[in-house]
Amino acid sequence: MKRVVSAIVAVGTAVVIGACLLVMPGARAEAKDGKIGYIDVPRILEEYEGFQDARKELDKDRAKREEEFAGRFKDLQKYSNDLKEKWSLLSEAKRKEKEEDLMKRQKELQDWRTVQMTELTEKEEGLIKRLEADVRKVLDTIGPQKKLSFVVRKDLFLYVERDSVDVTNDVLAALRRQNAGK
Repeated sequence: MKRVVSAIVAVGTAVVIGACLLVMPGARAEAKDGKIGYIDVPRILEEYEGFQDARKELDKDRAKREEEFAGRFKDLQKYSNDLKEKWSLLSEAKRKEKEEDLMKRQKELQDWRTVQMTELTEKEEGLIKRLEADVRKVLDTIGPQKKLSFVVRKDLFLYVERDSVDVTNDVLAALRRQNAGK
């Protein structure tokens, strides 16, 4: 299993590097003349208050939905248990009707759960996209100021040159200034 994961990571890294070189023709020549910058994305996610605040709101929303699901599931369980107790007293037609009703309620709960999870996933993706757009906007300013040829995510590469520039602090500071202005 470890070999499979290692192979996937190696292939993924090669694809990322190849994609960078394809997207940026002449990147090798520029890298020799300019500087390579990098950002520590996990650190930004951990330390940027704007992201953390949005994450807390998302977590509250998730908890609220989980609580509602637990209540709905409990109601369904109660209905099912009540049905089991009365099962022997019901006629064959009534049993079939109640069984269909139980299946309908189970499907409705499952569908409701799917919608809730989809909405949460979309909110989370939107949050990440907004942060990504904010970081790109900040890098459009920081990159030229620091005379960087390009900026990479530190966690996507196995090796970063010693003379590469860590611009994580600059990105965090700019994001904080930008968030304070909102």
